[in-house]
Amino acid sequence: MPPVSKNRYRRWLLHAYRVGIFVFILFLIRHQHAWYVAQKQGERKELVTAEQVRDFFPEAESLSDWDPGHGGQNVFDKGGESLGYVVQTSPEADKVIGFSGPTNTLIALGKDNRVRGILVLSSGDTKEHLAVILKDEGYLAQWNGLGRDEAGQVSGVDAVSGATLTSNAIADSISTRLGGNGHTDRFPEEISIEEVQVFLEDAATLTPLEKRPKMLQVIDGEGTLIGYASRTSPFADHMLGYQGPTDLLIVMDTEERVIALAIRETYDNEPFVGYVKEDEYFFNNFTGFDLKEIAQIDMADAGIDEVTGATKTSITSAESLILAASELTRERTPPAKEPWIPLTIRDVGTMLVTIMGIVIAFTGLKGNRKLRFVFQAVLIGYLGFVNADMLSQALLVGWAQNGVAWRVAPGLVFLSAAALIAPIITGRQVYCTHLCPYGAAQDWLGRRIPKQIAIRGKMEKVLSALPTVLLVWVVVVAIAHLPFSLVALEPFDAFVIRIAGWVTITIAVIGLVAALFVPRAYCRYGCPTGAMLKFIRVSAASERFGRRDWVAAGLALLALGLTFLR
Repeated sequence: MPPVSKNRYRRWLLHAYRVGIFVFILFLIRHQHAWYVAQKQGERKELVTAEQVRDFFPEAESLSDWDPGHGGQNVFDKGGESLGYVVQTSPEADKVIGFSGPTNTLIALGKDNRVRGILVLSSGDTKEHLAVILKDEGYLAQWNGLGRDEAGQVSGVDAVSGATLTSNAIADSISTRLGGNGHTDRFPEEISIEEVQVFLEDAATLTPLEKRPKMLQVIDGEGTLIGYASRTSPFADHMLGYQGPTDLLIVMDTEERVIALAIRETYDNEPFVGYVKEDEYFFNNFTGFDLKEIAQIDMADAGIDEVTGATKTSITSAESLILAASELTRERTPPAKEPWIPLTIRDVGTMLVTIMGIVIAFTGLKGNRKLRFVFQAVLIGYLGFVNADMLSQALLVGWAQNGVAWRVAPGLVFLSAAALIAPIITGRQVYCTHLCPYGAAQDWLGRRIPKQIAIRGKMEKVLSALPTVLLVWVVVVAIAHLPFSLVALEPFDAFVIRIAGWVTITIAVIGLVAALFVPRAYCRYGCPTGAMLKFIRVSAASERFGRRDWVAAGLALLALGLTFLR
């Protein structure tokens, strides 16, 4: 094996340094963001106010402190009566990322455990994408009227055109917050066979019904169905007695007629709970009725009296049973198991375009002018205007801070991975030359003018430094959490005209006009993303520690210094 030359060794050592600087800065951005989020969550002790929820609860007068049971707040009217409750998707769903960050959404639920409305409280996503969603009156209304379990399992929510990633992420965060075991934390203990055997002595096993998982079949030792068992949690966890909710055990015969009720666990206090347990007659009001009949009971019309000395505890227990009966009689289809990486047609399309771009870049096909012309049309029309899947500083910073959105946008992740890995491993900026829709648009315009301007001297040096200056600004904004939209630094959002701001559109127009006179003018003198990819690219010129390496070292020190100034 021939010895490695000093120049080659130096080249790879310096290349490793540059990639290391890049990774180190990304690490600092993520580390600083985690600290920032922790501080903001600590400051959120003020919680939600009555004014914020009056659109959903017109009679709202006050809200409780944070309730650890459902991770939200109870809503009360002037008389102190509960109107419902509200929960937030943060922090449980903070890992669900839209275009560049998570969105904290308020979910208002009434006493019947149905969604009254959805409100966006805050978002780490771009202002432009969020604004499109807030203007779409029908989007957030899609959950209205759904039961809590239904809202947690809902699929096929219509995304908002122009803000697909953000709207899909909001839907996923609502599902994450309301789905799984998020709403059973208050009474985590499942029903045991011993509890049921008190009322059905022959009970041997408990198995859930497929379409009604909260209903348990009671099976005896010979495998015969002898009854059913269920409980009022999680359906009625928001219904409060004097001090909190109560979980009731419901035991039924094979016709779903109630044969016994018992208090399993409770947050209410003595002696009120004891009074209810000792009152043998109170729960007998409901025995002999099936669940559908109980769901229709009106306590006043039925003449059901509260337990003396424990009015609120007994009445709340009865109302919890009625609500649970209503929910238990509604069949639900279990949600289908999601694939590890949920691919959509859009994602597959972006992946195919990415693969085709790589094939053209690394084969003789790159010399085929007709093929390149057609492929650039695909980049501009499909990847740009249709999918709007492009690499940008706003995207990279958002993923560095909050995690890569591989489940929400696997196609865009695939494109971004190819854009970053290719220059590091092969030395070719495949994204800039073969995958960027805006770069393709500049190429098309550049062909229109046979004679173009060559910029030289001091002007060329000044303009060439601009992308590096913008990169420094990106790092400062990301580390210091400055109120500046990184989308406004680049022209890529101009492909989605509905959400593009004037600054973005202006940059896009100026860049395209400049491309008529200077080949790929924006790529050379304005693109911070291109400058970043050029920095991590391995090349024969990587043997010397140059000006850009000093700038990168200074940028890393600046980022490190900003983390200590927090």
